[in-house]
Amino acid sequence: MSDAKQPPRDSNDPFAVWRDWLVQSERQWNGMLNEMMASDQFAQSMGRWMELYLGAQKSVNESLGRALAGLGVPNRDDVAELGQRLSAIEERLARIETLVERGTGVSAASTERRRPPRTRKPPAAKPPASRPPASPTRE
Repeated sequence: MSDAKQPPRDSNDPFAVWRDWLVQSERQWNGMLNEMMASDQFAQSMGRWMELYLGAQKSVNESLGRALAGLGVPNRDDVAELGQRLSAIEERLARIETLVERGTGVSAASTERRRPPRTRKPPAAKPPASRPPASPTRE
């Protein structure tokens, strides 16, 4: 069985036979698996496995949720609710800031930029160490 897509064999290539075998076996496996996956029996068995997997996942999620609730750890719904509440608070705060800006004429953003003066100063650079005066030598 020769394929028109195959390049001519190079007699100096030691891996040509192995490469040909690999290509042929890959085609055979591909054809066999495609036939198998096209069958109704395969689709039914995959459906059963998916139902088993989803049932197991559901029971694990429920038992883990009960265990975490027993420990006082919030679940996903609690965190999502907290996020919604936080968003509502941020929206209310933005409306309050807008009303304050309109009433005073001072932007809330400009007040955020003001910072207290620095009270700590960086350490002063030390002068280079000087050598002690040379002691007179006795002769």
